[in-house]
Amino acid sequence: MSFGDKLFQLRSERGIYQKEIAEFLSVSVGTISNYENGVHSPDLETLCKLAGYFNVTTDFMLELTDNATSMDKLNVPMAEGHTIGSALNTLQDLSQPSRQQMLNYLTMVRTCEDMPRKNRIISRQKQTIEQQSQTIDRQAQEINHLKEILRLQNEEELQTQEALQG
Repeated sequence: MSFGDKLFQLRSERGIYQKEIAEFLSVSVGTISNYENGVHSPDLETLCKLAGYFNVTTDFMLELTDNATSMDKLNVPMAEGHTIGSALNTLQDLSQPSRQQMLNYLTMVRTCEDMPRKNRIISRQKQTIEQQSQTIDRQAQEINHLKEILRLQNEEELQTQEALQG
């Protein structure tokens, strides 16, 4: 995918017209069209402005990475002296087996982080099941009661018929 295709994709995904970008960059709509059609490429300053406008890196716009994470997000502190970007750099320096171990660990951490939410869901589901069980028990008692009433009515009808015949 070319720079122009990437620019068109970013613009289209966000529902932005060429005119809006042209006004932001103080250029003509034709210039934006030329960028998208591969007729011209933006200079470095314009490329940086476009990356900032779409909140992505210039590397992403130039197809050097599939990661659209902006520099603002990469510079978010994670712990003292470490940012998300520095953690990614550390991750890249690991061997493939170590990367896999790190991903496994992160999956475990995410699972542990999700546990309280999942436990609340399970608790609500248990309450619902208990309520449904109680409703079923009451309905079963009502059915048994109705069966007993029908049995008694049938006995009375039989006694009445026997009395009329006898």
